[in-house]
Amino acid sequence: MTTALKAQGLGNSPYSSIGMGEFYGESYSDNTGMGQSGVSTGSGFQINNLNPALWVRNRFTTLDIGLIGQYKEIVAGNKNQRNAGGNLAYVSLSFPVSPRWAIGVSLKPYSFIDYQNLSTRLVPETSIPAQYYTTGKGGINKASITNSVQLGRYVSIGLESSYFFGNVRKATDVSVPFSNSGGDYIVSLSDKTTYSDISFRAGAAARIPIRKDNKLNLNLGGAYSFSTTINSTHVRSFELTQGSFNVIDPDTLENNLSGGLTTPSQFQVGASLEWPFKLIVSADYSRQAWSQFRSFSGANDNLKDVGRIHVGMEYLPRFTSLNYFNLVRYRVGFSHGKTPYTINKNDVNDTNVSLGFTFPMGRGYQNFLSVALVGGQRGTAGAGMIRERYGRAVLGITLLERWFTKQKID
Repeated sequence: MTTALKAQGLGNSPYSSIGMGEFYGESYSDNTGMGQSGVSTGSGFQINNLNPALWVRNRFTTLDIGLIGQYKEIVAGNKNQRNAGGNLAYVSLSFPVSPRWAIGVSLKPYSFIDYQNLSTRLVPETSIPAQYYTTGKGGINKASITNSVQLGRYVSIGLESSYFFGNVRKATDVSVPFSNSGGDYIVSLSDKTTYSDISFRAGAAARIPIRKDNKLNLNLGGAYSFSTTINSTHVRSFELTQGSFNVIDPDTLENNLSGGLTTPSQFQVGASLEWPFKLIVSADYSRQAWSQFRSFSGANDNLKDVGRIHVGMEYLPRFTSLNYFNLVRYRVGFSHGKTPYTINKNDVNDTNVSLGFTFPMGRGYQNFLSVALVGGQRGTAGAGMIRERYGRAVLGITLLERWFTKQKID
C-alpha cells in the first residue's frame, strides 16, 4: 500500500480524522506564551480565558482579538509533507458591571477537521488496484457568555455558558479502473453532520497574600468543563459515476437522522507565585476524560483519558520605568502530555516549548500587542507511526477602555 498525505487549514495531520478533530485550546496569546498555563492567575490587563473566575480581575472594558498561524512537518514512513495555514483564534469582550462582577462574551473556533488522504490498495479478492480518497472539512465553533464574581477579598468564581455550532463534511471516493472507454468507476460516500447545543464550564480562583503590602501572592485556581452531548443531525449520500455520468441515480441513505456527539469532561488545576507587576511563576495540570467521548455513530475511536502539565513564567522588568523595553512583559513556558490517540498500541505524546512578549502601545501605553511562539513535536517517526513537528504563532491585540463612568462637572 502506498500513501500520500495532504492537509489544509492550520496544517493538521491525519490525527484530525479521529474523535472531534484538532482543538484550538482555551488559552489566549499571553497564556500561550507561558506553556498554556495560568489557570490560577490573571493580570487584569488581558483576558484570561483558562478560568472563568479570573474575568473579574479585569477592571477595564477589555477587547481581545487573536489570530493564529501554524507551520507543520509531517513524517509517516518514507513520506514527508510540509504545510501551513492560519485562522481567527478568538474575539472576546469583557466589561465590569460592578467592582465585584464582570460579564464577558466571546466567539472562537473550538475544534476543526481539515484533511485529505490518498491510498492505493487492491479491491478485495481481485488483483485490481483502487485509489481511496478520504477527505474531511469543517469544525465546531463556540459562542460564550461568562459571568465572574468576586466573593469576599480573596476568592472569585465564574461560569461560562457556551453554545456550540458548526458542521463537518467527510467523504470517501473510490476510483476503480475499467478497461472500456467510459473511464474509471467512482464510488462516493458522503457524510455531513451538523452540531448545535449548549455546554458549561465553571471555575474558582483564590489570591492569598503571603507578604504584606501586596508584595507576594499565592494564587490557586481550578476549572471544570462539563461533559455534554451535542445535538446532531446526519445526512449520508451514495453515488456511483463513470466518466462524470451517473451509473445509477444518487441515493440518500440517511436524511436528517438525529443523534448526538458526547464531548469529554476536563478539569484544570493550578498554582502560581505572583510578585505583582514584576514576576509570575505558574504550574498547571489538566486531565481530559476522552473515554467518555462518543461519535454520532456511538463509537469511541479507541480514545483514552489523558493528562498534561503546563509550566510558565512571566517577567516585567520595571513597571514604573520610562524605558519602553522595561515595560514589555516577557514569557517562557513548557507543556508536555499524552494525546488520547494510540497507534499500533503505542501512545502518542505531545511536547512543546513557548516564548511570549506583550508590547504596550497607544497613548499612555494602555493597549497591548502580544505575540506567542510555540514549537513542538507530536508522535514519533517509528514504524507505522506519524510524527508531527510544528511551529505556531498567536498574535493578540488588547484594547482597554472605561465604560459606565459617571460624568462629573467641576
